[in-house]
Amino acid sequence: MRHLLLIAGLYAIVPGTTAFAQERAQERPLRKAIRERAKARAAAKEKAESKGETREAPAPLERWNRMTPEERRQALAKLPPERRRELQEKLQQFRNLPPDQRQQLGERYRAFSQLPPEQQNRARGLFRQFNSLPEDRRPLVKQEYEQLRSMPESERSARVNSEAFRSRYSPAEQQMLQDLAQTFGSPR
Repeated sequence: MRHLLLIAGLYAIVPGTTAFAQERAQERPLRKAIRERAKARAAAKEKAESKGETREAPAPLERWNRMTPEERRQALAKLPPERRRELQEKLQQFRNLPPDQRQQLGERYRAFSQLPPEQQNRARGLFRQFNSLPEDRRPLVKQEYEQLRSMPESERSARVNSEAFRSRYSPAEQQMLQDLAQTFGSPR
């Protein structure tokens, strides 16, 4: 009688395990494909790094330029009206720039994107601070920043410690200029 119950129990379990085994067998090719894809990506990344190649994410303007007119229209349609208007104005301003200035902006964006996140956040704060300056002060501060940026560290230090610098800029402007020059340093 025991043998009969054991055999009946086995017959009851076997179909369930067979269904489970079939389900797992169907999952295996999918899991295998996922693992193989991940291995291929890792191998491609390792190969590119060994050759000294790095794959950077495209800058927002580069992504925008790669979009079709329809994709651009859809992207703009998703934005609130005020933001859409601002973006369209900035894009028009960018299009109106001479090619060398557009290239320079692209290089500056790439330099910014290579900063660590904490420095990017600091730079954003400095940009906001610069944009909050009165209209008549911005050109002066920008010109000074460009000069500081182009100087070697020793000359920059002497300039920011000079009486002429301190008398021309407010303490907040002085600090902002020093922080900008330190964050972005000399042009590469």
